[in-house]
Amino acid sequence: MKNLFFFILLTISINSFAQKKHKPEEKEILLKVQQFFDALETQDTVLFKSILLPEGQLWAISEQDNNVKYTMGQFRDRLKTFINPARVIQEKILSSEIKIHNRIAMAWIPYTLGISGKFSHCGVDLFTMLKTNDGWKIVTTAYTIEPDGCAALKNK
Repeated sequence: MKNLFFFILLTISINSFAQKKHKPEEKEILLKVQQFFDALETQDTVLFKSILLPEGQLWAISEQDNNVKYTMGQFRDRLKTFINPARVIQEKILSSEIKIHNRIAMAWIPYTLGISGKFSHCGVDLFTMLKTNDGWKIVTTAYTIEPDGCAALKNK
């Protein structure tokens, strides 16, 4: 009986240790996402450059009246358009799901977005990241634009 108890306790301890192994990296991934949102709001190109790979891409998909629109740009080109004091972007995380495998990770982030204090839309951001010698860097961001999808995203 003691052996069985010890075995169960050891199994629980190993599983707990294995789960904690990724927790710090998940926090680091979420920090990069939050820094991305902070850089949007403060229009901080220095912060953007510290968390993005300039060769990375930004993809957007929106659907309106049965028309689907895709847009794509490189981070280096889009950094120029982020600076606009008349258009301050406030993006908030609703929830998150992080997946990590060695030096590659993804963050699935449902969000709400306001522009200069006025609600614009909800959607899902998908961040793809690579772990470089300088830490995690965002290499791709894809996002949906859903003006009417907030209730479904907030309930997940």
